[in-house]
Amino acid sequence: MQPSPVSSVDLPEVPASRTSEPTVNGGQSFDMALKAAALEHSGSQAAPQSVAPGPLDAPLSRLPALLSAQSLNSPPPSGMDAAAAYQRHAITSAQPAPISGAQKYKDDQLLRNPGGRGYYLDEKKVVEPSHKESILGLVRKDFSDAFGNIRNFFGNIFLGTTVLHRNENNEIMKGHQKGLFATIGDFCKDLGSALSFGSWRPDSAQAPHGFKNRLLYSVSKLKDAFMGDILNGVPLSVNHMGKNLILSGWHLAEVLPDAAIGNFEPGQKLTTNIFDNGHVAIEYLTDIIPSGDAWLRVHASSLKELKPPLLYNIKMPEFNNGDIRWENVRNTSFRKTVETFGALLADALSITFIGQTGSSSNRRNQVE
Repeated sequence: MQPSPVSSVDLPEVPASRTSEPTVNGGQSFDMALKAAALEHSGSQAAPQSVAPGPLDAPLSRLPALLSAQSLNSPPPSGMDAAAAYQRHAITSAQPAPISGAQKYKDDQLLRNPGGRGYYLDEKKVVEPSHKESILGLVRKDFSDAFGNIRNFFGNIFLGTTVLHRNENNEIMKGHQKGLFATIGDFCKDLGSALSFGSWRPDSAQAPHGFKNRLLYSVSKLKDAFMGDILNGVPLSVNHMGKNLILSGWHLAEVLPDAAIGNFEPGQKLTTNIFDNGHVAIEYLTDIIPSGDAWLRVHASSLKELKPPLLYNIKMPEFNNGDIRWENVRNTSFRKTVETFGALLADALSITFIGQTGSSSNRRNQVE
């Protein structure tokens, strides 16, 4: 017994974005959807027997052989049942495969500054490199990345720059990192608020009432001014400026190998791997040194929650919108691990360097 054919008239219109590109064996995914619709249609009459998993190798004409005898006696699936089952199958097949913490980390780092081969930050777009780009297109991208980092260098001198990150839905979102002049401006505002005991509030904060509240407000603003703006904010802006200069030179150096071997697919793959991974390494090294983004995250603490440095960052979830230090990254276990070890190693090297410098200075003074 053959199921009655389904005419195109019976099928409701399905959005093309969901069904225009079946992802399992081309047109065979529609056969699988018809089988699922037949099983669902006969579910109340008899439980279907097990069906072999995997891609459907049998053509549609042999579909009854895959069903139980009782289900053969049930009416064939309607066009609406078939279309709904196919749409569910298409949606399930379109779900992106999970990626590792290392892949998330690399993606986050390439979204921050121009340089990734398939990363077009001005357009908020990431594409898979085709390795078929012309030499002219490769060289144009290299120069664009180099000048993009120069632009960010000047942006980090003044008001700051735009950085991209992904949210919980894997959507690319815009973030902001503050520039040097903007940080100094915040210092002046916080210091003025502290010295006026809240009478001057350029940030439009609620006015404190009473001597005790005004005193606490003043202490809080002094902490923001000196700890947040001067000790953390100014070195961080300088760190971003230095990173932009290094990245600009790195991608300017990419022009020569792209022009030399970029016409061959293996050559494009080689230069992409070397310079994309080098970009991520530069981001990492400048992040973990004292005053870098990762260094500040690792050494952050919370007196209110009684969480010391290291523990505060480790307990932080992957997505956090309440603190700018974590707002533009996915704080995965992989990121926590590599940044913690890197920041602690940077601390040890800094202490060793300072100790050796001090010892040399003392010996020189003793000789004199």
